[in-house]
Formats: sequence, structure tokens, C-alpha cells
Amino acid sequence: MVNSAASSSAAVHQPVAPSTTGAAMLELNDVHSYYDHIHALKGITLTAYEGEIVALIGGNGAGKTTTLRTVSGMMKPRGGTLTYLGEDIAGKPAHQTMQMGMSHVPEGRRIFPQLTVRENLEVGAYTITDRKLIEERVQEGFAYFPRLRERENQLGGTMSGGEQQMLAIARALMVNPRLLLLDEPSMGLSPLFVEAIFDIIVKLNREHNTTVLLVEQNANMALAIAHRAYVLQTGEMKLSGKASEIAKDESVRKAYLGDD
Repeated sequence: MVNSAASSSAAVHQPVAPSTTGAAMLELNDVHSYYDHIHALKGITLTAYEGEIVALIGGNGAGKTTTLRTVSGMMKPRGGTLTYLGEDIAGKPAHQTMQMGMSHVPEGRRIFPQLTVRENLEVGAYTITDRKLIEERVQEGFAYFPRLRERENQLGGTMSGGEQQMLAIARALMVNPRLLLLDEPSMGLSPLFVEAIFDIIVKLNREHNTTVLLVEQNANMALAIAHRAYVLQTGEMKLSGKASEIAKDESVRKAYLGDD
């Protein structure tokens, strides 16, 4: 069950609905992925249009993280098609998808604990050679997350979980992504930090038209800010539609929203 304090104000974050009349930014069609011999994704099909927040919800082992890893190039699918901006990216390594405007914030944050906040951000810009642009992006990150400015020279590993999550997202924004993949951004965070993180997600979407593919354990919050949603179960897509309609589905409410 989600934290009521975090979910109670989620509705105020509802983003402006984007147009879905144009071409899709991201399309997965009948995608299959494996961990060795374990069939993790069993024919996943989904679409994300430019300017959307798309939520992926489901229980542990549903295939949500595997979907993001497959999209970003951390895993290579064994079947189906995967296109981004009209280009086939199935099997492209993660550094190439990043150069195409895609950033992935993995579960567990994975910042560099022995580097300072600033150094972590600069690592996120390793594909950029223009030092002036790097500094502009660092300052943009500090504007989104003022807490990071206060801790600019602090080692990442000494910060709280919420601060590390802010750093992980700010690092991903260093390449000015068109598509942001977020894996469990609220995991282990206090309600205050959850609110801050979700506020930033909506702000990025509204102000920069950043498309977001969001995996989130806090289904109430995810569905409150998303335009559309997909429900995964044991590697298969079970339900899809407008997030507001998915949130009203009885089976979803019982399984993921804490309703009895």
C-alpha cells in the first residue's frame, strides 16, 4: 500500500495532456527479452508519444525494469521490433541510445559515491566536449535541485537517499534527453522527497516536453502524473490505456493501489 501522505496531493501534479496525433517517439512491438534462459519479456508491445509521461506498473518480477533495460540498450532483445524516433534501436548499446537523446536512471540510483556532486554531474556529460555547455547544464541541474547546489562539493556517497536520487536524475539531464527512463525513483524515499521528485518529473515534462517512461512502485503517484499507463504481469502486458482510466480499474485498484 502506498503512503497516504505522498498520494494525497498527487492529483495536483497532473500534467498537460500532449498531442498523440503525430508519430510515436518510442515503439515496442512483440518484444522478447531473456536473462540467460529465463524468458523475462514475453511479447511486450507499447508506445510512447512525444511529450507523454507513460507509467509502467506491476508487481515484482513483472518485467518493468527489464523493459527499461531493453529500451536503453542495457539488454538486447531476442525478438520483436524496437524503434526510437523512427530508427531501429534493438541491440544498440546504451552509449549509442544516449547519444540519440535517451537517458536512463536505473533502480538504485548508481551514482559514483567517491565523486562529488559536481563530478557526478560532469561524468553525466562525458559525450559533451563544450565546457561552457557542460557548465550551463550543471547550473540547470542546480536550478532544478537546489539541494544539490548546497552540496556541490560533497561526496555523493555521504548524501541521503533522496539527495542521491536527485543527483541521479540531474546527472541524466546533463545530455538534455528527449526521452527519460526512470526506474523506481521514489523507492526508499520519505514522502517529502517523493513529492519533490514527482514535482520535477512533471516540470520536465511540462516545460521541456521531455517524454518520460516511468517505472514506479508507488502506483497512485505514477498514475496521478501519467498520461497513459501499461500494466505488466510476469513479462506480459495485461492492460493499457489512459492513466486516469487504469486508476479506476477494479483489478488494478485491488492489486496495486491498496484498495481492499
